[in-house]
Amino acid sequence: MEGLANITAAILAGGRGTRLQSVLADRPKGLAPVRGRPFLSYLLDQLVAAGVQEVVFCTGYRGEQIRETFGDDYRSLRLLYSQEDVPLGTAGALRHASSFFKSESVLVMNGDSFVDANLRDFWNWHRGLGAVATMMVIKVQDSGRYGRVQMDTGGHLIGFREKGEDHGPGWINAGIYLFRRAFLEGIAAGGVVSLERDVFPAWIGHGLYAYRNHGGVLDIGTPEAYASAESFFARLSRKRFVLLDRDGTIIAERDYLFDPNEVELIPGAAEALKELQEMGLGLVVVTNQSAIARGFFGKAQLDLIHQRLSVLLGAYGVHLDGIYVCPHVPEDNCSCRKPKPGLVEQAMKDFNFDPKLCFVVGDKACDIELGQRIGAKTLLVSTGYGAQVASEGSVAPDFVAEDLLEAVKAIRHMLAEEKRENA
Repeated sequence: MEGLANITAAILAGGRGTRLQSVLADRPKGLAPVRGRPFLSYLLDQLVAAGVQEVVFCTGYRGEQIRETFGDDYRSLRLLYSQEDVPLGTAGALRHASSFFKSESVLVMNGDSFVDANLRDFWNWHRGLGAVATMMVIKVQDSGRYGRVQMDTGGHLIGFREKGEDHGPGWINAGIYLFRRAFLEGIAAGGVVSLERDVFPAWIGHGLYAYRNHGGVLDIGTPEAYASAESFFARLSRKRFVLLDRDGTIIAERDYLFDPNEVELIPGAAEALKELQEMGLGLVVVTNQSAIARGFFGKAQLDLIHQRLSVLLGAYGVHLDGIYVCPHVPEDNCSCRKPKPGLVEQAMKDFNFDPKLCFVVGDKACDIELGQRIGAKTLLVSTGYGAQVASEGSVAPDFVAEDLLEAVKAIRHMLAEEKRENA
């Protein structure tokens, strides 16, 4: 099965950045310095965290500077360059670079914006629907400044409204896409072609989907927006996370769940996760799945289960920041099986959060013990095995909740108490 590790990512970094010339006259806008680093490095870090291994820069204006800055590799990424001699537009640049795309699917990102999004969940949602092309969309308070994207309840993209036609809250194009390679190869070669103006309108009704993302976005296309970049990334580095168990907490407990069709959300779980997401908290699942080591099924089957979970949660507008899995049995004495903190340490590297500011929610003793080891607040839910664990008294969580919805109320209360104490 194709996963993000086997998918080529393309970053559109060929624009001249005319509006930024007053502050960036000597370089392409993707190399704009933010907190002492070129802006594009934040996109590359995001791709590393998602497990991508190969990136094609679609360059144009002063593209040699981007190549000189990053070279042929960045951390675990292999870097390639497709330089256009004349501006070709966003779609034309991708068609020009198509010989570099070896994977059946291609992840595309605008090089002058950053979206706080979980790319793995984006991929799972896209693949779970069997989509030909998926556009990530975000909600803004005044969509009239950008042009509004229209969707139906199933996520099909059904229309666009031009800039200035509608004002008020609405969904807009976030500048991140997943395409089948054949979709890109169908773009006319050699001319100026725009994804936004030429390609997407023609694909309405032909397998084009919209994935709703609830994270923040930064577009450095104007001096005013670029001036906010420092504070934007500073806020991201202070984001707090809820670390959640999977079985018995979010989905119904099943012995060695194998069939994606048996993934069943616990009543109220999706609504609870949506509330946490709207509170600005990151959502990470940490789960022990010893069925892999026991040979009951492989990682590919587990990926299908998580793709199904992504689709179910996506219907509620919920997107997990990450799912971290321990595949070992207890006898392996690994460092990642809960209550050991290995999975949390992996997530910390990806999202740069303070574990002491986290909330750990689960239905098993190992979840509570994990939270206590990392210094987090712990909440035991009575779903799954939680009621039995509570009756045994083997652990002492900070709060025992009937279910995930009640746990969210407790987290909200804890945050309010912190705010009062720090006032």
